[in-house]
Amino acid sequence: AWSRRNIGDDGRDSSSLNPERRRRALSDAVNTLRCLTIPGCYPTIRCSDGKEPMKVPVRRTYEQQAFCTGDLTSQRKEPNQKCLVYSFGINDNTEWEEKISKEFGCDVFAFDPTSIFSNYVAPGVTFHQLGLQGAGVDVSSTHSVSYDALDPSKLRTLGEIINAMGHTGRTIDILRLDCEGCEWGVLKQLACSSESQLVNQLMVEMHFQKNLGLATDDDILIAADAITCLENARWGIASMEKSGCGPKDAQYIDSALKFIRNPYFLQHITMKRLPQEQKTSWELFGDYVTATRAASEYFSEQYQQHGYDPSKWPPVPKNEYDVRRMEKHVAIQRYQPLYGDFFEPDFKAFDTYPLKGD
Repeated sequence: AWSRRNIGDDGRDSSSLNPERRRRALSDAVNTLRCLTIPGCYPTIRCSDGKEPMKVPVRRTYEQQAFCTGDLTSQRKEPNQKCLVYSFGINDNTEWEEKISKEFGCDVFAFDPTSIFSNYVAPGVTFHQLGLQGAGVDVSSTHSVSYDALDPSKLRTLGEIINAMGHTGRTIDILRLDCEGCEWGVLKQLACSSESQLVNQLMVEMHFQKNLGLATDDDILIAADAITCLENARWGIASMEKSGCGPKDAQYIDSALKFIRNPYFLQHITMKRLPQEQKTSWELFGDYVTATRAASEYFSEQYQQHGYDPSKWPPVPKNEYDVRRMEKHVAIQRYQPLYGDFFEPDFKAFDTYPLKGD
């Protein structure tokens, strides 16, 4: 029988947790997935060229998803090396894959265990009747009511597929997942192991429905594990867009109802991994906090002696304060080009209720 158990990094089955620890683990998992659905909550990242993500137009507009197009041409290790794209869950349409090959010159490999195509789809696009199997999830029973059930014999891990395609040692520029719920186990397999180092960009249609990957609380734990491991592996969100499932698929377990944002909730999320030599958004923000505190503390030390206007201070304290203000400015300049303005709108000021007798 196929297993739906959540195996943690220490090899333990989550079902072995005592009821209170399991309750807390599930609460943490729900909060993790809730953060994923709120723009700005999960760490963000900008495209390598500093430009906004863009969509490749296709006739089925609901399948359009923004990604860092410049990364397909700017991150070549070898001058003549083509970009490499894996697209899982093509169903009956390869328009996006064909355009990626034509516009960017990528080698595109399309996969779907339920589709029937010839191996040669179009110039630069080949098809394989295979699907992805991830950690802890029975993908063979995960699919939309609109599609056939999956044949388990056609499911492979990403590592197995890479080896079969002869791409060992080659970076996948885009891994696109529209696999009707397989994404949670696949993302956990990727991010909680070294396999995420093989990918530059993830384009994922994230499903939250009962029959599309989140059928039990164990599945919620697996999904949260995947998202936590992605963050720990320095993945950030470059693009987040709303999408929707069909009415027949709009069924949810209670835990999922705590974080979905509409009755047909789907998300298109594009993620990138921050290079090891670059600071994360929270590290850069920490630099800003530190510089701000240093400038404020120095001002507090000096104003009682020299007054509130630093321009009128003696040269030595004035120059010292200018240095600290410049460090604060530099911290802001390092953060904003990558992650945007971190100054949130002020909290709303509410009127005071007039009590009788006052």
